[in-house]
Amino acid sequence: MAVIAVYSMKGGVGKTTMAVDLAWRFAQRGGHETLLFDLDPQGGAGFLLGHEERKVQRAISAFHHARAPRDLIEPTRFDGLSLIGADQSLRDLPVQLARIGTKKRLAQMLNFMKGDYPRIVLDCPPMINEVSEQIMEAADLIVVPLPASPLAARAFGFIKEELAKRPGHPPVLPVLSMYDKRRKLHRWVRENAAANWPVIPQSSYVEQVAVRREPIASFANWSPAAQGFEHLHAALEAKLAQLGLAGPPPGGGQKDATRALPGPQAERPEAPREESPKVVPIRRAEAPQAAHAAPTPSEGLARRAFSF
Repeated sequence: MAVIAVYSMKGGVGKTTMAVDLAWRFAQRGGHETLLFDLDPQGGAGFLLGHEERKVQRAISAFHHARAPRDLIEPTRFDGLSLIGADQSLRDLPVQLARIGTKKRLAQMLNFMKGDYPRIVLDCPPMINEVSEQIMEAADLIVVPLPASPLAARAFGFIKEELAKRPGHPPVLPVLSMYDKRRKLHRWVRENAAANWPVIPQSSYVEQVAVRREPIASFANWSPAAQGFEHLHAALEAKLAQLGLAGPPPGGGQKDATRALPGPQAERPEAPREESPKVVPIRRAEAPQAAHAAPTPSEGLARRAFSF
C-alpha cells in the first residue's frame, strides 16, 4: 500500500482537483484499486466526483476506532475508485485527535485497509494542527501544489519547517499549479525556484472539473493541463517504485485503463508541447524496480525534486 497526501497549508491552490485527478489516474490509468480519503470538512473531493452531501454528518466517526473507516467507504462511478467522503463533522477532528492522544491514529486506520487498496490518496485540509501531524505520520509521499505567488512560497516555508522537526519524513514533491506562461512572475518561478517541479498549467478545463463534477481526464485528457497531471502521476509511480512501494503489477496490466477517456476527435487541436512540464527520468540501481516504473517518455522527476 502507498499513501499519497495532497497537502497545502494555503487554500485555493488546486489541491482537491489534484487529489481527485491523481486518485482517478491511479485507478483508471494504473489499474490499482484506489481509495480517495477526503479529510477536508468542505467535502470537495466527493463533490467533484458527483457525490451528494450526506444528510447525517458522520465523517468524524471514522476516527472512533482504527477499523471504523470501512463503514464509510462508498463506490464511485469510476471502476477501481472508492471514496470516504467528508462533511462538516470533521471541523471537530483536531479536538477528537487531541482526546485520542495518539499521533498515529490515521496511520493505524489506513493500515487496516492496505490489503484492499494499493493506492490511498488523502485530500488534506489547508492547516497545520493535529490533523496535519497525523497526515505526515501516515503518508509515504506528500504532494504540495503551489501557485507562483509569495504567499504560497511563504506557506511552503512553514511546511518545510514543520517537516524538518521530523527525521525521516516522507519525500515531498512541490508542484507548480495554476501556471500561466503569459505572466512574468510565473515564468521566473518556473525557470528558477520551480525548475525541477511538475507543472499544471492554468486552464479553463480545470475550472470545468467543478462544473462537470468529473476528473479532467474524462472529458479533456488531450489538454495541456491534463497532460501535466499525467506527468505528475507518472512521476509519483516512479518514485513509489524507487521507494519499493509500487507493489506487484495490477492484474491484467492496463486493465480497462483507457475506458473513461474520450475518443479522439479530429477537431481537437494537438496540445502544445511547451505546456508540458519538463521532466527527467529517475535513475534506479535495480532492474526489478524499473519493471514497475511509469511508462516512458515521462518516467518521473529528478531525485532532488522530491526533497527540500
